[in-house]
Amino acid sequence: MARLQSSLRIFYFTLSLLATSCAQANPIKHHYFKTSDGVRLHYLEAGKGEQTLVFIPGWVMPAAVFEQQLLGLAAHFRVLAFDPRSQGLSELTTLSHAPKRRLQDMDEFLKAAKVKTFVLAGWSLGVLEALDYLANYRPKGLRGLILIDNSVGEGRPPAGRSSTFQQTMNDPKKREAYLRAFCKDIYREPPPPLLAQAVLDSALRAPPNIAIQLMNQPYPREYWRKTLEKQSVPVLYIARPWLKEQADALLAKRPADLITIKILPGAGHALFVDDPQTFNDATRSFSNTAFARKTGL
Repeated sequence: MARLQSSLRIFYFTLSLLATSCAQANPIKHHYFKTSDGVRLHYLEAGKGEQTLVFIPGWVMPAAVFEQQLLGLAAHFRVLAFDPRSQGLSELTTLSHAPKRRLQDMDEFLKAAKVKTFVLAGWSLGVLEALDYLANYRPKGLRGLILIDNSVGEGRPPAGRSSTFQQTMNDPKKREAYLRAFCKDIYREPPPPLLAQAVLDSALRAPPNIAIQLMNQPYPREYWRKTLEKQSVPVLYIARPWLKEQADALLAKRPADLITIKILPGAGHALFVDDPQTFNDATRSFSNTAFARKTGL
């Protein structure tokens, strides 16, 4: 019952988002498709045209977290935000959540949405999933890559998770307290209440075993660095100051026309929520340049 209520609250937030957008020139639409293993997945769409921005959310987060990007960038591009399986308004499933399956979901999403020429943007866990997708699928239509506030395997390793993470996820009271704190701490400033609730509900909705599995990526840290080194498309690395060492490493090793760095010191982990104007301006400028190159991987 609690998970049903969470799903309904996310749904009603999405409806309010759609209603808000209807007064604009580029209203937000929501779509569903079925994966090859029969799971019903959801994504949001705004804007139109061949040039597409594709947003992949973080750990147990919903597509709706990209509200301000859907509303703010749709005048310039087609904008899509994906709900991975068991996140947001996508089906909560007991089927596989292994990286291979989630990458296949991403590929099937891009095909279902008829995406041709695109910039791929991943946030947090979505950074790793975006890189993993490129390593395994090498999409021909990719024109740029936006990596939002996560390590890419450069410099010194960041601090690891607490050794009690798995136990916390398996204890209902501790898990709820952890997720409530996590969903509060990703912002520097309080977000709109409906958005905050949709984010929290998506996090609480994921069962403990899925939350644990998603956090445990089966790759060494070097995998992300080496994967990014192989990409010949422009990269926008947009992050908080704690990742500046990694940003500097990218600046030093990538050709100048293939790396753009944007550091947002006044934002939280969900920096596109805290400072949507700066984030959207950087994304629009970068994407215009990336699409103008007309070359992919």
